[in-house]
Amino acid sequence: MDPLILTNEMIMAFSLLGLVVILLVFNLLRVDVVGLLVMTLLPLTGLLSGKEAISGLGSNAVVVLICVMVLGTSLEKTGVVGKIAQKIMQVAGTSESRVVTLLSLTVAIPSAIMSNVGAVALMLPAALKVSRLSKIPASKIIMPLGFCANMGGNLTLVGSTPLIILNDVMAKWWTGNGATEGDFVPLGLFYITPIGIAMVFGGLVFFLLIGCRLLPTLSAEEEGGVVSAKLRALYGEEVGKGFECIVPENFPEQTFEQLDLRARYKATALAVAKNKGRNKIMVPLGTTVVGPGDIIVVACREDSLQKITSDLGWQPRENFQTFAAESSPERYGVVEAIISSRSALNGHTMKELAVRNLYLINPLAIMRGNKIYIKELVDIALKPGDAILLHGEWAHLRTLQEKTDIIYTENLRGEEVREGKATMALIALAVFLALALGTGLSLSVAGLVSLMVILIGKVMHIDEVYKAVEWKTIFLVAGLIPLGAAFEKTGAADFLAKTVLLHIDNLTPMLLYFILIVLTSFFGMFVSNVGTTVLLVPLAMNMASQVGADPRIAGMVVAVASINTFILPTHQVNALIMQPGGYKTTDYIRVGSGFMLLFIVILMTMLAVFY
Repeated sequence: MDPLILTNEMIMAFSLLGLVVILLVFNLLRVDVVGLLVMTLLPLTGLLSGKEAISGLGSNAVVVLICVMVLGTSLEKTGVVGKIAQKIMQVAGTSESRVVTLLSLTVAIPSAIMSNVGAVALMLPAALKVSRLSKIPASKIIMPLGFCANMGGNLTLVGSTPLIILNDVMAKWWTGNGATEGDFVPLGLFYITPIGIAMVFGGLVFFLLIGCRLLPTLSAEEEGGVVSAKLRALYGEEVGKGFECIVPENFPEQTFEQLDLRARYKATALAVAKNKGRNKIMVPLGTTVVGPGDIIVVACREDSLQKITSDLGWQPRENFQTFAAESSPERYGVVEAIISSRSALNGHTMKELAVRNLYLINPLAIMRGNKIYIKELVDIALKPGDAILLHGEWAHLRTLQEKTDIIYTENLRGEEVREGKATMALIALAVFLALALGTGLSLSVAGLVSLMVILIGKVMHIDEVYKAVEWKTIFLVAGLIPLGAAFEKTGAADFLAKTVLLHIDNLTPMLLYFILIVLTSFFGMFVSNVGTTVLLVPLAMNMASQVGADPRIAGMVVAVASINTFILPTHQVNALIMQPGGYKTTDYIRVGSGFMLLFIVILMTMLAVFY
């Protein structure tokens, strides 16, 4: 087997690859523009035909990406993701290490039986919600999530596409070398499980000790508290912020009217939870009774909270726990409303309007001119130009606007949670998993069927489906897929693989495995992991048979190492998490370099011990 001759087409393919790497590493163009540029240059240089250059747009990988993005959004819109996030928050709290650990292990398990991209896409909305609730930057938890999902793909032989096709590729090599098909013993479902377990826990330890320190700290666009940062800057000195407090056991039962928090402490009671948090009153009235063990959310200043603690004994918590979901900006928030001359609120007091009773909305303050009123809020007759600070569920705030013609100074951020459609969203997920795992249908067809369930079941409108797709990611992946095809068509991939393998003498099995891991990791960054597996497995098995190693182990090494592509955002999972995590290519290089080395060390160690 001689090295191939380096042709002009190969040189052109390597040059285009170098251009893509430079553009991505130095962030010279947006990732979606890089994808479009590749699709444009491939036919112009003659490496591929026009049809082949745009084939990535209709590829199985791109269709699957679109479908799982929509599927994840449907679970978020129906409240399923919120419940998952709440469970994670109950266990992990606001500890970054516990959140990273729980999310990483949670995503690694489904990665063992479904595509890594699908597992990440389904867990991504929950991770982002946990980030907002815990106030841990998303950039600190999204990359561990993605990388550990890839590691989880090695837990079984159906955890990633290269492993799924591995036995078929090896069987073809076996029969092609004169043996009968019956002589080939396929790898079992859990044959690689020891490798997967070691990689999941090794990757998790890496992030807990080193990786998370190397990740950027990017602040979220929104805060999870009851008062947004923008309005806190305007009203903060008077209104303060939200606190969750526990009423002590020796506290005598009183109504809010008796407590008179607004007059005594310039504080507003936003919510009360009774029976250890099982019964929640989101808009407490003056007649609402407060008793021992109740949990109360109040909006006030720090000094007012100290007085409440001193006088009433209420103990504030560091973070929202009982009302974690209600402090989420997806459902509840604070807005400023301006009274217009034609508003139905004009000329009435807050007591007369009874917005707590009618709309389940808490008024926090009134600003007239430069003065903010809190104590006297309920008795002030509203005038055109007055600004009211309101807290409530986004759906109720929208209703108030429709009924009264008030003007909000900022867009309402939340969307109504369609809890009634949660069952249909879960059915769509079940259909996707059942078709993907239990039939011979491709993942793209399974995804399209689940997408139709979402649309026909009216979980989402078609316009919402378009908005749910992260098109930057789609065009990046769609551009890199034909680049990999160009490497295979021109022979550049075959040339590089054979040249490296044939220029090393005195190969031992372990040295061969090491070379295969490094070579496969390089190819995997630019050629699809499926293409890498199909290309390199036969070569690896040939070399293994020559040095007395087990050809099946060599083929397995290639399939496992095909996902060791953490240094660039070219792998589908890396591309998927790039935008939500706010990462740049340099972040992947900084963190992914160490992770790739760890991957190689773990894989070599497991090969030496178990295989």
